[in-house]
Amino acid sequence: MPFIDWSADYETGVAAIDRDHQGLFALINDLYNKIRSGSSEDSIGVTIEALVVYVEAHFEREETLMEICDYPGLDGHRAAHCKLTAQVMAYKRDFEASPENFDAAGFMGFVTNWLTNHILQDDMAYVPSIKGPMADPAEKS
Repeated sequence: MPFIDWSADYETGVAAIDRDHQGLFALINDLYNKIRSGSSEDSIGVTIEALVVYVEAHFEREETLMEICDYPGLDGHRAAHCKLTAQVMAYKRDFEASPENFDAAGFMGFVTNWLTNHILQDDMAYVPSIKGPMADPAEKS
């Protein structure tokens, strides 16, 4: 059973961004399942590291699209990304420093709040600026 379900509510209509978001959901669900099932610290650490790498690549992709489309809210969105990245990195450092004391519930709450609020509010705000030039060509048929 997934920790957080992907739904059409999260779809931006920008294929690359939607794939990234689905990948984030998959990583978070994988992390949740590993924590819940008592997987090894190494296995959990690998997933946390994969999440960090994925987040950084995703944010870079989003910001590049916003730059290309001259999205007027780019600076604010970039600042939100910096804050989210810093929070993810802090959780990663906490896990690496003391896996046995890692606040898994706090981390899962943070990522759930981030995914739902950031995608549904912040990301949807840039969709009109990006969707026209960057939409999936199959959707235009």
